[in-house]
Amino acid sequence: GVHDLDSQRTHTRMETMRRLPRYRTVVRREFTTWIRDTLAPIAPARSGRALHAKVADPSKSNVEPNERPAPDVPSPRTWRLRRPDSGWREYEAKSGSFRHPVGPGGVPITTGAAAAALEAAENERLRLRAAARRDSAIAEKLGEEFSTRTMRSFHSPLRKHLTLDPLISEYSVDSPEGVALMQLAEALIRTPKEAGRYMPARLIRDMLGAGNLDFLSHFGGDKSLLINASSVALSTVRGILPKHVPGGDFFDESTRGLAGKGSDAVLEVGVTRALGLMARKFTMGANIEAAARRAMRAETYNPQRSHSFDMLGEGARTYEDSARYLASYAHAAEAIQAAGFSSPQMSVKLSSLSPRFDELSRRECVPDLSSKLGSLFPVADGPNAFTVFVDAEEQNRLELTLSVVENVIRERAPPRIGVVVQAYGRRAMETLEYLRELAVRYPETKISVRLVKGAYWDAEIKQAQLLGADSYPVWTEKRQTDVSYLACASFLLENSDTLPMPAFATHNARTVADILSMVDGNMDEFTRRGCEFQRLHGMGESFDYCGLPVRVYSPVGAPNDLLAYLVRRLLENGANSSFLKRLAQGRDDLMNVDVLCEREPEVSTVIGTPVVVAEESSGVPAMPRNIYGDTRLSARGVDFEYPNFPAAFAAQKAYGPAFKPLVCTGEDSLAELTARLGTFRPNTAKASDTIRSRAVVLRKAADIVERDSVAMSKMIMEEAGKTLVDAVNEVRELVDFFRFYANQAETHLAESKRLRTVTGESCLLQAQPRGPWLCVGPFNFPFAIVGGLASSAFVAGNPVVIKPHPSTPRCAAALVDVLLEAGAPEGSLEVVVDGPSPEGSRGAREGQSDAGAALVSSGEFAGVSFVGSTRTAAKINQALALNSVEKRAPLARLVAETGGLNVLVADSSALPEQVCDAVLASFAQSAGQRCSSARILVVDNGCKNELTRMIQGGLSAMRVSKNNFDLSTDVGPLISEIAADKARSHCDALESGGAKMLARTIGEDDGALFHPRVYDLNPQPGSDPVAGLNLLEDEVFAPVLHVVTYDGSQAELERVIEAVNRKGYALTGGVMTRCESTKALVTNKLDCGNFYINRDVVGAVVESQPFGGHGLSGNGVKAGSEGYLEQFVAHKVICEDTTAAGGNVELMRTTT
Repeated sequence: GVHDLDSQRTHTRMETMRRLPRYRTVVRREFTTWIRDTLAPIAPARSGRALHAKVADPSKSNVEPNERPAPDVPSPRTWRLRRPDSGWREYEAKSGSFRHPVGPGGVPITTGAAAAALEAAENERLRLRAAARRDSAIAEKLGEEFSTRTMRSFHSPLRKHLTLDPLISEYSVDSPEGVALMQLAEALIRTPKEAGRYMPARLIRDMLGAGNLDFLSHFGGDKSLLINASSVALSTVRGILPKHVPGGDFFDESTRGLAGKGSDAVLEVGVTRALGLMARKFTMGANIEAAARRAMRAETYNPQRSHSFDMLGEGARTYEDSARYLASYAHAAEAIQAAGFSSPQMSVKLSSLSPRFDELSRRECVPDLSSKLGSLFPVADGPNAFTVFVDAEEQNRLELTLSVVENVIRERAPPRIGVVVQAYGRRAMETLEYLRELAVRYPETKISVRLVKGAYWDAEIKQAQLLGADSYPVWTEKRQTDVSYLACASFLLENSDTLPMPAFATHNARTVADILSMVDGNMDEFTRRGCEFQRLHGMGESFDYCGLPVRVYSPVGAPNDLLAYLVRRLLENGANSSFLKRLAQGRDDLMNVDVLCEREPEVSTVIGTPVVVAEESSGVPAMPRNIYGDTRLSARGVDFEYPNFPAAFAAQKAYGPAFKPLVCTGEDSLAELTARLGTFRPNTAKASDTIRSRAVVLRKAADIVERDSVAMSKMIMEEAGKTLVDAVNEVRELVDFFRFYANQAETHLAESKRLRTVTGESCLLQAQPRGPWLCVGPFNFPFAIVGGLASSAFVAGNPVVIKPHPSTPRCAAALVDVLLEAGAPEGSLEVVVDGPSPEGSRGAREGQSDAGAALVSSGEFAGVSFVGSTRTAAKINQALALNSVEKRAPLARLVAETGGLNVLVADSSALPEQVCDAVLASFAQSAGQRCSSARILVVDNGCKNELTRMIQGGLSAMRVSKNNFDLSTDVGPLISEIAADKARSHCDALESGGAKMLARTIGEDDGALFHPRVYDLNPQPGSDPVAGLNLLEDEVFAPVLHVVTYDGSQAELERVIEAVNRKGYALTGGVMTRCESTKALVTNKLDCGNFYINRDVVGAVVESQPFGGHGLSGNGVKAGSEGYLEQFVAHKVICEDTTAAGGNVELMRTTT
């Protein structure tokens, strides 16, 4: 019986295999007949148009009346990707960068309105191009039919009860329960085995025990059995979990009962099995062999289906990672070609082949990637030849990617190559034009394009804001992306002879209708040209693409590689604007939306020409620098990805200040200055006007610094030894300080505040300058921090004296230069620098006089702002107190920001890649010479081995060099050889005390060049982490990271944090975790001024992240905060009895 049953099943399967190809042909033939009979009367004059016919002018008669172009639509940006007669890297000098474009007439984009208008103008041109190509009547009919079929298929009883689609749609990312399950799945699958049982149990408890989850709300009589069963099961398990209260105490796993531990085990098994189902649904196989077998079976069932394989994985952090990924690609290429597929494809991510895939490392990475990519191509061509597609990545890597593609074609001449183009990028059309020119220049290589919409929109928006761009590199509206996609599709259809076999990746039935309408619904011609549609494996299965050729994008990898890919796909398709989301919600009213129809919203003329301005439905500011609304622009960045930048940087001279500082050769040399300061008297009557005028000066100074940002950056590099990226970031920080303090002064200091009081009285609070102010600055931020100190005291109306670090006097002089150019009153700012000292003094022994000490002890200052060491701050504080005791000087105010033993905590729930990135940035960036740099890493023993390996690999990929003018240098020298010698002595002491070096960069120390190092303070298994911390008492201002390991329990983690707190510092801290209880524990227990979660601990931003600590780390209000300027003014309360003139007139007026 069993044997007969198996035979019957085999026979049925073979029958199905024989019939299915014919069935597909019948379906397509019937659909073609339907198109001919239904749509032929609509546009008979257009039915004979060739597929590759060019659209010369959108204003011709084939454009529907409502799609005619608006007159005088401005051209897109003046930049182009390349000149037709030049190589990829040769640009016109007048072209602008993609992050900082210019409008018509070369006018820079400086307002949100101008940015929105330019974006709208560019998108309108694309809309007109796409609308001119397609037949709107055919598109409407096809869209209606496709949407109806797709909706019917998706909501059929078979799919509703026997597939995962309804469950995935129900628990999507727009519900808290869906987010919790997605995060739990990702966290559990990536938790190291070394973490033991405690971490999975903690994750389950934290994520499902959250108080805002209601799984029973997903239960419903009209929903699938799988949804209802899952909802009841999850609600039951959650009912016996302890509830986590955000901000409350952590849970102790040892106190949990059997029921609780049993529920953890049951749920962990359930999640593991669910991951197995999801892995099968969304990946083709765990390895290429399994994936190839499964794909071959699918192609046998349906000859219209083909596959493109993607080997899942993250970008390479180390050279070992890149070697492993290259071997994986090479093995996959061999297996795919051996499997006998028809026109097989494989996607390659260039970021996985190099840990230095960035524009500043172009000289190194382009030849390296060209060689690696070229090794994957087959030698021979043929009808079923293997094609390697270069995957699209972030927009800042577009130019690098195309450089690699051009290199491979020129040097290797592969038979064919594929390039993925993202339509959400605003340079998508220019990219296609470049690829067409490349195909004409190298006809021996067939270049194919896969058109996608794009997968990193949220990251691109944030990156543009972080970098201070004038424009987003991607479209800010979903509709604009759809328009761009269709315009690019029309280009590919027109140029299918030059760029053969274009692929259109989409799950949107209306998009398919629009593309087919561009060939008048002629599916045979569409197929004959080699065109095809593509969808993701596991998604878009409810639409059959009318029997046309469909290639399935097939991820290959183990479940732990799946989750990062899957989360991204679910975020894309779970968004409210997603076609699949609308499909799952049954929103048939939104299924057949024509994105090419003309709209008539607000019309703007801010760029000189009327254009249609898109609605801000995405919710992002129209301009990346508009993140603070109408109050101010964030500082403008520098576009390192702009190919002309290296040449422009080399030609730019460093800023040379004209201002001459006062050289201190002893107390006598300061007599004239201190005498002048002693004559200062605050004038309450003029205080308001003074503050307003100086706020105007700060804004003008900010504009000047932005104008000369590259020259200023070069000056910082020359004097302080910084790398380019660090120097540019410092210039931007200064600009933010200037604009923010100008706003704050006008808002909080310039206007008198009326205080509440009894009737018949008027009480006003007025700010007035406190008096002469001394700013003693550090070497590590000689422009931004010194400028922040000086500008805050200056805008409050005080005379300011700057005492820079002896190593960086030029930066201080440049600050005064800029402020004077912006209109600062003569004599309002002074710079005092050290000079040769008298023989026998302390300064003589060190080669310099101590101008700072002389200024502090003069007794002429109302306050001192200082950034530096805790010891020096204490000495200044002592000297100011002595001035009051011995010289009857005013009680001067000290605003001090000092260092810290900054801690970053990482547990085994955090993604190792994210932890590695955060650790490297936190301790090695700026050569560890930041007040906020991480000095201590507290790591869970469960993830220590893997994290150590990744950190070592990341350090090995770093470029450490004395030549900080090499744009690819990551870490430059310390400020001096003395500083480097101190760091080396500290490392010797660590090793003598039992610490073990875990990792360091490649190369040897040389004078001031000090290589970043990582030390394990408790290397022996089971050793006490608190005892290891005894090796570290004070801050070491260098890239040395001290690792202490705890056993994974939250009780021991708390003990380590308390030991750190006892050191007395409280500046910055952070935690890398996906456990809510761990996050709550570290957030609440670690004593610090700035705390960061799941990111690095450096790079505080003015206004967004006001910076400063307490304890041994400082005593002032946080720099860049709303209350900061209050420290630099005195307040006068003016109280007047308004009844003195004969009665309470105001009260009498209100009495009836």
